[in-house]
Amino acid sequence: MTEPTIEVPDFRGMQALNAWLTGHDRGLLLQGPDPDSAEPLLHGIVIRQLPEPRTRLNRWDPVTVWVRIPPEDGSGVREPRRPLPPVRSNRAHGET
Repeated sequence: MTEPTIEVPDFRGMQALNAWLTGHDRGLLLQGPDPDSAEPLLHGIVIRQLPEPRTRLNRWDPVTVWVRIPPEDGSGVREPRRPLPPVRSNRAHGET
């Protein structure tokens, strides 16, 4: 008895982690173009994949994906602020 094949979904446009989880749930192994890389496939948007969507593969066959990592715009960095904000006193309550 042969194992049923799995249709490769279209991972393009998905967050890398979501693509990896979707592939795993379907029985596919997603990997980056360098499978020996120390970087896990977690960040970025999938922009390319091999084999193409709707290809039939055996369970746990690899699908290679390329990701684009958006540039950092610094919007998540809030501290430390320079120059430091002025120290406010609470003179109305007798404190300095």
